[in-house]
Parts: sequence; structure tokens; C-alpha cells
Amino acid sequence: MYEEIRPVPFSEATGKIRYNMLNDCMFHLVLQNNAYALKGLIASLLHKNPEVIKSTEVKNPIFIGDSMDSKTFILDVIVEFNDSDIIDLEMQVKDYENWVPRSMSYLCREYLNLEHGDNYSKVKGAYHVGFLDYDLFPDHREFYATYRMRNNKDGHNYTDKFTLSVVSLNQTELATDEDKRFGIDTWVKTFKATTWEELKMIAQNNSYIDSVAQSIYGNNLDPRILELCKKRQEEIDGENYRIRRLAELEAENLEQASTITDQASTITDQASEIKRLRAVLKANNINAD
Repeated sequence: MYEEIRPVPFSEATGKIRYNMLNDCMFHLVLQNNAYALKGLIASLLHKNPEVIKSTEVKNPIFIGDSMDSKTFILDVIVEFNDSDIIDLEMQVKDYENWVPRSMSYLCREYLNLEHGDNYSKVKGAYHVGFLDYDLFPDHREFYATYRMRNNKDGHNYTDKFTLSVVSLNQTELATDEDKRFGIDTWVKTFKATTWEELKMIAQNNSYIDSVAQSIYGNNLDPRILELCKKRQEEIDGENYRIRRLAELEAENLEQASTITDQASTITDQASEIKRLRAVLKANNINAD
């Protein structure tokens, strides 16, 4: 159970976090309303100095108070930065076994950013970064994987304008020295923090993380945002239940089909045995009726 948070300064907050950034609604709202934190996150993911990110604009903001249903909960965060590139950030904690085609579809959508009649040379660079709380490729585990279009023979890069990355939230132990140098593992720990004490500890000595932590705290004090996060969690829980129930029904159907097959086989065996016995009786001039 989560107790109602008393409106004290973040520095005095204690206890469990009701909704952290694994809730994709919280993830979206924190990033869309905190340009400073968004700048720090993008720079970290692209292995750049934050000062290189001069501007950010969230292209698909959520407006508090809007009527939201299951069709509204498309919560990837589409950001145009430096007026020259687009990055799509998405939090996904449930494996629906469709991430590869889904992420490719999202990346292609962002790459199609020209207006009718524009020269193709004006196309903006497109990035898609998925934060997954499960193993996308169990036989190829990696903390932060980045994929680009390259030549199959010699690895020559075709373009830097089409990039897909995956951050495995449950594989921080595999973070490379470079991942750590740019703080990607710290961002992941921030997203997954479950108590205010833990979050404050992570945020020490990092102004971007501290800014995110304060935004998470502020959002957890806003009843309108809490209601949106609750609705989103209920939507996820409902979908998980439907998937689990479907799997149970499929298992039951397979079991029933197996039982019916076994029964049919038994009936066939019994019929064959009756036929054999009738043949024996007939051979011995015994009336079977």
C-alpha cells in the first residue's frame, strides 16, 4: 500500500514511490515538462556533451484533462532537437513479442519527416530508443545496443540518419565503460528507483538526474497525473490479464483436444478388439449375439 505523500520538500521525502518512470505515462509527462532533463537524457543516449543539445521540442505532448482511453495511450515521446533531428523515446516493461517490427515502424515513421516537395537532402536524422524491462534477445544480451544501416561485407556505414537503439533495463551489469561515462546506467537506475531515499541517493552530484527526480516527486503530488498513471497501469494490467487468460484458454483447449484424441484412440482400439473377438467366435462357430 502507498500512503498519500505529504507536500514536503523533495529533500525530506521518504517511503515508496507510487509511480516511477517505468509507468510510461509518468515517463512521458516527466520528459515533456522538463526540457533540462530531456536535454541531459538525449545527450547521454547519443554520447554527446549536453551543451550540444541547444533546443528540444516534444511533438506529441499529453495535455492533462484530456479524455484518455486505450486508444489515447500511445506514449512514446517524440522529440525534435536542434531543429535538425528527431528522437523517439519509448518505455516498455511488458514483452508483447513484437518489439522489432514495432520499433522499426516507429523509426520509419519519424524518418518520413519531409514536407511535400522538399528536397530529400533536408530529411532530419531519426533515432528510436526503446527502454525495455525484459531481454529482447536472450541469446545476445547487451545493456545498450545501437543498430545502423551498414554494408554487410565491410561494415561501411550507409547513413547516420537512421538509428535504432535498445536500452535493456534489467542488464545494467553489462554496461560498458563508455555507457557509464555517459551515465546511461544512472538514468536506468533513476527510472527504476522504488523509494524516495533511493532516488535522492542516485541524484546526488548530477543536476540532470536531480531535475528528473524532482519532476517525478512533483508529479506524484498531482492528483490529475496520478489518475492518468493509474488509468495507464489499469490498462496495462487489463491487457496482461487478457493475454494470460488467452494463454490459459489455449492450454485448456489443447488439454481437451488431447483428451478427446486419447478417447478416440481408446474407442478405436476397443472396436478393433471387438471385431477380433467376433472373428474368433465366428471361427469357432459360436454365435456372438
